[in-house]
Amino acid sequence: MSGICGWFGGGTTEPAEVAVGRMAAALPQYMPGRSESACGADFGLATRAHAAMGSFAVEDDIRAALEGYPVWSDPGLAETAARGGHAKALLAAYRSKGVGLFEDLRGTFALAISDSTARRLLLAIDRVGVQTMCYARPRPGMVVFGSTTDAVRAHPSVGSTVALQSIFDYLYFGDRIPAPKTIYAEQQKLVPGEYLLFEANQCRVAPYWRMPYRSTTQLGKEAAGAELRNRLRNAVATCLAGEKAATAGAFLSGGLDSSSVVGFAAGLLPDKLRTFTIGFPVEGFDEAYYAEAAARRFATDHRIYYIKPEDVIDVLHQSIRIYDEPFANSSVIPSYHCARLAKEAGVEMMLAGDGGDELFAGNERYVKDRIFDHYGRVPRPLREALLLPFARSRSFARQIRLFGRIARYIELAAMPVPERMMYNLFIKQQPAEVFSADALGAIDPAASRALAVSIYDAPADAGKVQRMMNFDLRVTLADGDLRKVSRMCEAAGVRVRYPFLVDEVVEFSAGLPEALLMPGGKLRQFYKDVMTGFLPDEIINKQKHGFGLPYMNFMNTHAPLRSLICDGLSDLRRRNYFRAEFLAALLDRAHRGALASDDGIAWDLLVLELWLAARK
Repeated sequence: MSGICGWFGGGTTEPAEVAVGRMAAALPQYMPGRSESACGADFGLATRAHAAMGSFAVEDDIRAALEGYPVWSDPGLAETAARGGHAKALLAAYRSKGVGLFEDLRGTFALAISDSTARRLLLAIDRVGVQTMCYARPRPGMVVFGSTTDAVRAHPSVGSTVALQSIFDYLYFGDRIPAPKTIYAEQQKLVPGEYLLFEANQCRVAPYWRMPYRSTTQLGKEAAGAELRNRLRNAVATCLAGEKAATAGAFLSGGLDSSSVVGFAAGLLPDKLRTFTIGFPVEGFDEAYYAEAAARRFATDHRIYYIKPEDVIDVLHQSIRIYDEPFANSSVIPSYHCARLAKEAGVEMMLAGDGGDELFAGNERYVKDRIFDHYGRVPRPLREALLLPFARSRSFARQIRLFGRIARYIELAAMPVPERMMYNLFIKQQPAEVFSADALGAIDPAASRALAVSIYDAPADAGKVQRMMNFDLRVTLADGDLRKVSRMCEAAGVRVRYPFLVDEVVEFSAGLPEALLMPGGKLRQFYKDVMTGFLPDEIINKQKHGFGLPYMNFMNTHAPLRSLICDGLSDLRRRNYFRAEFLAALLDRAHRGALASDDGIAWDLLVLELWLAARK
């Protein structure tokens, strides 16, 4: 990642070279890379990037920076990029088409073009959000930008006020702050497929691309399956192009997606592909068996590392430094250890299977939501007079487990989509039960719900499952899993590519209707049928699991981690964000090692406190 940073349309209170240097120094520094910059009286632009990922160019009074793995659909621009670098091609596209350059630009990228002659700044990120871009408007006529919030706030004109609304969003959206929000009141983020154009002292943020969902396809099941396999194989080949076979590796969790990527990659490389997985010494979490089955099928050089509770604390503290916003996805721990295992084996670039669930209907909530829809067929008077009061009373739920499950079903089914997709703290507790009275004055829960609804409603002419997948592309993938994997890989010193997110695969997936993806409501059935015979049967038939850390078990049984949780919750009480009673009850269960399955919020709050303490 490393990144891009700078400003346009305003001066600084110190020499421009000092300001741009400070911003660049705030970008991630974990991987070897080169730094380039240019600055003047009213602009600054800098990059720090790995040689395989970064490009910088200056022509006349225009500067361009581009990071990532861009692809040019125009042959002339592709030739320019091959001769002089992607930033040269970006300048050529900008001179020719202006904002229309996105017609020719694909792949994964973040870009910045600073044009002093036209008094114009253009920022953008790729269609699926592999790259990031934050920005601030510290005063009229000025934009400060950077790949991370840390780089933006390093500019002397930008404040760093932690927004209580963003803390609510962090808990509401489940351990992350979704774009366009950031943790800081002064900053925002671009969302995937979006650009920022600043000219004539006006700032416009708009989409240049959105998922082209369609409700029908002219392809039959067999033809669609053959096309999918062909596109995935080509996508893996695209990600491997230009890489040394001896230094390429892959994550292998044993799931459908990582196993598919490994299978195609193993067939493309002349030598054994090196694959890496993480195991857990906790029943119900360890999937090493399935990863080993894939490794045997595709004859990879396979390695595994078993996570222990004592592995957690060091990586947790490291992640606090790496993430420029509170980010509590506990899978950062296994992701880092897996990437580090690869780095120690000499791997420089990892292939990852992220994106398959969001493109090919692989999340269990898509099936569960069909069950929730049955609730809507119950007459409204019966729902409102009997069922909802029963669910909210909790008296039966405390006595009989079956009634508890029924009550939970009713509560979730009564919520609208997408709110019930998020399974957050506020399903069971009201904001007033969680936040202090002072904090509530700065929080608008309706604003968070409105953001969720706007993401869900964004794709035009899309079916319900497609809307849910689009929501997950934005919130689960771009704001979550991609941040997790990309930044942990960078921290370990390796690059990462995502074959499922190659444009040709993404666009193809948008044309597959629900009836084909989930025939009869069977989760991921189309994809499983396509990969039957290619993947081992045990992977095709396994229950979906994931790459999650058994952190609840670790928090209750590992004394140092339990102590860290208790210290973090105690320190958080002094900030007056949360009700004392709410934290006291959670702290009591943590002290006793009695955190329940619904107490995962303790991890999120620990990460929040550690992050806030590190950003004093």
